[in-house]
Amino acid sequence: MAILTNGRGHIFLEFIEIDEAEIADMVLEAPLTHALLVIRYEGKYLLMFNKWKKHWELPGGIIDEGETPRECAVRELLEETNQSVQLLEFKGLMKFQLKPDDRIEYGALFSGSLQAISPFQANDEAEQIVFWDTVEDIGHIDEIDKKLLEFY
Repeated sequence: MAILTNGRGHIFLEFIEIDEAEIADMVLEAPLTHALLVIRYEGKYLLMFNKWKKHWELPGGIIDEGETPRECAVRELLEETNQSVQLLEFKGLMKFQLKPDDRIEYGALFSGSLQAISPFQANDEAEQIVFWDTVEDIGHIDEIDKKLLEFY
């Protein structure tokens, strides 16, 4: 049974709590393609405004060839938000069914806390960042990303 379907029809099918060291030995039915991050600062969540999708979402992205999910998470956090964390905690694997072709993909989820905020610079993907308190109306936030905040 699905956890959640977002407005674009993507389905968050399952969250698998495993140890990060087990990823290499896991036999997955589909590729592990990306990493996402739930990052907090002073009790608020870091979101980026995706300039192409025109909504708020968690930082993260595609795992490059030869890159581990953790390396991807660190790189994407810096590239998209200009932030870095001292300690990233691996939370588990997310299983998705993605539109338009209903393909199955897995993603790695990490969490961490910022000790300080670095100045943001707009880039190819992120127009701006915000530290969201989960209450303030900041506009559309991807429904799956909003759900993933619970896994912090």
